[in-house]
Amino acid sequence: MTEQVELAVVGAGPAGIQAALAAARAGVSVVLIDGYPRPGGQYFKQLPAAFRADDRSRHGQEAAAVLERLALSNVRLLPDTDVWGAFPAPDGAWELDLCHRDGSRYGPSYPSRIVAPALVLATGAHDRPLAFPGWDLPGVMAAGAAQTLIKSQRVLPGRRVLLSGTGPLQLAVAASLARAGADVVAVLEGLAPGPRALPLLTALWGQWPRLAEGWDYGRVLASAHVRYRFGWSVVEARGRDEVEGAVIARIDPQWRPIPGTEETVAVDTIVIGYGLVPRVELSRLLGCEHAYHPQQGGFVPRRDAEMQTTLPGVYAAGDGAGIGGAELAAIEGEIAGIAVARRLGHLAEGAAGRELARLGGLLARQQRYARMLGLLFTPGPGLDALATDDTTICRCEEVTLGDIRQALADGAQTVEEIKAVTRLGMGNCQGRICAEQAARLFAREAGLGEDYLRSLAGGIFTPRPPIQPVPLAVMASAEVESRE
Repeated sequence: MTEQVELAVVGAGPAGIQAALAAARAGVSVVLIDGYPRPGGQYFKQLPAAFRADDRSRHGQEAAAVLERLALSNVRLLPDTDVWGAFPAPDGAWELDLCHRDGSRYGPSYPSRIVAPALVLATGAHDRPLAFPGWDLPGVMAAGAAQTLIKSQRVLPGRRVLLSGTGPLQLAVAASLARAGADVVAVLEGLAPGPRALPLLTALWGQWPRLAEGWDYGRVLASAHVRYRFGWSVVEARGRDEVEGAVIARIDPQWRPIPGTEETVAVDTIVIGYGLVPRVELSRLLGCEHAYHPQQGGFVPRRDAEMQTTLPGVYAAGDGAGIGGAELAAIEGEIAGIAVARRLGHLAEGAAGRELARLGGLLARQQRYARMLGLLFTPGPGLDALATDDTTICRCEEVTLGDIRQALADGAQTVEEIKAVTRLGMGNCQGRICAEQAARLFAREAGLGEDYLRSLAGGIFTPRPPIQPVPLAVMASAEVESRE
């Protein structure tokens, strides 16, 4: 069944919720689509409905307030729903094809297709992968996975844990692990303190809640006697059937391991947190223009000051349009929602202008903070040197670095040609995990450098629907519906 609305918002994290609320306040009919059973996204991660917990933390209270406003609004929420296709529709509108998470099609009360003149893509981000020997062993996981286990399932990912990565998220994850009872052996921060960081710290002015939160994390780690080691990284995971230990090393300013500094530690879990990568599958599928900005996470859609992409009526907000954190995401979402309301005639120019002006100063402050994080904590190119010939790069299709090198030796001149020869990026994740790593490795092996990635303005692999796995019956049903 096809349903027509004025605005479809994809993603119910801070950006998507604020976009939906801002537009709905102005009278726009809004559908908010999210793949999780409950709204909140990764930042306001909610327990399953069958669980109960009394969360009186500052973060828990903030989440409760935001979700209560959403529940009291006129926004229609479609949870447990994946958007697997996005296409132009007649009269300048846009079409989204939907699938319920259990694979079923919705009944009469639930659409399988949404058509709207305006879209807000608030798709969020996923953890940046890092390929190193042993990274595919059970017991190596991303920081987001560790947080999800603790926050939404109250499950410890391991007992003796090493964290390796960069940025403030490591503090949060390490504190969560320590509070939950894990033995956090160490936190390895790739950034080494130095004078270049001092001028950037002015962006911390006014970020009092974040500083208070960081101070609280620090107290937790200090009381648990967790060692924080700057300028270090994991270089290898060891174990037969699961993680039994890790090799760590000091790294240089380019983040290359320094020979002779290696140490071995006994752990059962390695948590990797080298930043986030924007999820741009939908914006690429629709045909929005993109650019490569490593300090914003990689490929991001081009946007104007009101979060509109290069396609009229398509807006992008939050980490899916460039990594910046929950506060920036919420402001961007609200700006996008106001802009949509004005575009659709629900908000007068003067009223919209006043609202956007009010948000302008808040936006600039959060953008300064995001730029500081990007400048300080974007991993250096030396980490790409960790992989060896037998290191798996594409885990879906079991393609190793050696396979990529062999394809190059056989004459492959682009990552797309390597994909055709090796099946790199053809698995279930459609290159989300391997594509950028493979492109960086290809650029290094071919002597092209980062300019190669900047030249791929449209992304690495061509996006095609479905952008994530769906049952064949869903696509067949969609084809029948389109013919009718």
